[in-house]
Amino acid sequence: LIEVKNSHMSCVPSSWVMVSSTKAVSRFHSPFIIENYRHLNQLREQLILVCGAEWLNFLDHFSEHYHPVSKAIGHLATIDCLFSLAQVAKQGDYCRPVVQDNRREIIIKNGRHPVIDVLLGEQDQYVPNTTNLSGDGERVMIITGPNMGGKSSYIKQVALITVMAQIGSYVPAEESTIGVVDGIFTR
Repeated sequence: LIEVKNSHMSCVPSSWVMVSSTKAVSRFHSPFIIENYRHLNQLREQLILVCGAEWLNFLDHFSEHYHPVSKAIGHLATIDCLFSLAQVAKQGDYCRPVVQDNRREIIIKNGRHPVIDVLLGEQDQYVPNTTNLSGDGERVMIITGPNMGGKSSYIKQVALITVMAQIGSYVPAEESTIGVVDGIFTR
């Protein structure tokens, strides 16, 4: 846009097109801008058509190789997951859990929530918790307390540590013994 004070309107060529105006100024497009803008819009439309056609062409050729590529992506995702678990295992404050096939128990000594532990970092504000659930002894826990007291964090901590142990990961605790678990239920 070319902005011209309204007091100088007589100097504006008649071929310029007014786009907008205020009490003090008027804005114009020159013929050069109008022609090139029209040409630019034509090129944009052409680009959209060509890109659409090339995308469909790509999909046609890609469909021939979909299964090998999908398989490779699945393997890469598995490797990424295993490397991430290995990186977690290298942390000094994680332990290798004992997963016992024949016992129904969740014993976690000084467990920490893995996400909150990372978010708080070295501030040591998260207080570790011990959990002792057993099929032969204490099987259920009722957790009460004030709002924002950490009830949900504790429940999620136990669930996450249990899931991490089931998949073979190290867990954020001093010690951990967990039986094979086929479901996690909370209320």
